[in-house]
Amino acid sequence: MVLSDELHEMGHEVVLVDVYGTCDEARPYPILRRAFGGFDFIAVPVHCGVDFGNVEGPQVTHHALAGALATRYKQDFLFEVTGVRGKTTTATYLAWILEEAGHRPALSTTDESPVGRPSVTPARVLEVVRETSGPYVCEVSLGITSAADYAVFTGAPYDYPIASGSSSALRAKKKTLLESGAEVVIEHREAVKLSLMGPKVHRVRISDGTVKYDDIRVEFEAFGIPFHDRCFGLASATALISGLADSEDVEAARARGPVPSRLELSGNELVDAHPAVNEQTVRYALSVASDLWGEYGAVIGGTLGGYCEEVDPEAVAEVLQERIERGELLALKLEGKLGREVERYLENVDLPEPGPDTPTVRIVRKGD
Repeated sequence: MVLSDELHEMGHEVVLVDVYGTCDEARPYPILRRAFGGFDFIAVPVHCGVDFGNVEGPQVTHHALAGALATRYKQDFLFEVTGVRGKTTTATYLAWILEEAGHRPALSTTDESPVGRPSVTPARVLEVVRETSGPYVCEVSLGITSAADYAVFTGAPYDYPIASGSSSALRAKKKTLLESGAEVVIEHREAVKLSLMGPKVHRVRISDGTVKYDDIRVEFEAFGIPFHDRCFGLASATALISGLADSEDVEAARARGPVPSRLELSGNELVDAHPAVNEQTVRYALSVASDLWGEYGAVIGGTLGGYCEEVDPEAVAEVLQERIERGELLALKLEGKLGREVERYLENVDLPEPGPDTPTVRIVRKGD
């Protein structure tokens, strides 16, 4: 409703189609469940796979519309962070570095926001730019807006379907990166995967506390967990490329310690609290555990479902079966409704539960 409100305030005739039936606030323009007829343009979320009526007119994404509207208010650099994993952590590290450089960034992520409840929709970018002063650091789901000056892609260790299976998260993100015109900061291997190249694409190599990009080399004290090293490395490169910070600011931000994130290592337990526990998140968490310990146990459970798509318990079971057959998953505990559903699909598995001395990855849905 943020985008439709803004268009109405600008004097446009607006029709809002409430495809999910969640709009319960009155507006000075029509709110319909389905629309019919011709329009100057139709703004559609990239993840929407719902029939919203028989309409005619050019379609634009919410990312493109939010960017066009946000540009009217921009007073400073806009940094947008997207990807499949590490968006919140990378955005927070970037804000820390900018703070150490003397700036007062407006940070908007899954966990915090300078305007209203936390949100990572494209419309939130408009709100942040409109209602705060920059520089702006915004985590954005499923791509970046056309208003971004710097776009950070945190990587895609897995992909997942959107728009009722007609597209994928990775495809949507790549499209917005190509169309934005922003300076793109991305790990070298991810740029190769997406075939991203050009004068505005900065390919970053991160290893053991060393960041290399554009013939520049920066070092920081490694965190000891690759996830945080990659996020901090991308944030460091972005801040330095923008010219708003220097290597001393990077060092000062690193001294503040690791950002609390969904992936936390404490002793011999790795905890992954994610909005969606599905086969991709399980595969990624187990791969991190494998890198850390080689052999490990796992605790998986919680409620079914997740952001954008429902979970497939059989697919989760296949991931576990694969790791068991490799000889690296040595102990397993399944909890909650998700655990019960996954257990139905495991074949000939009789593993002990992880003990207190067993290196263990605990994978739960955030909020459970």
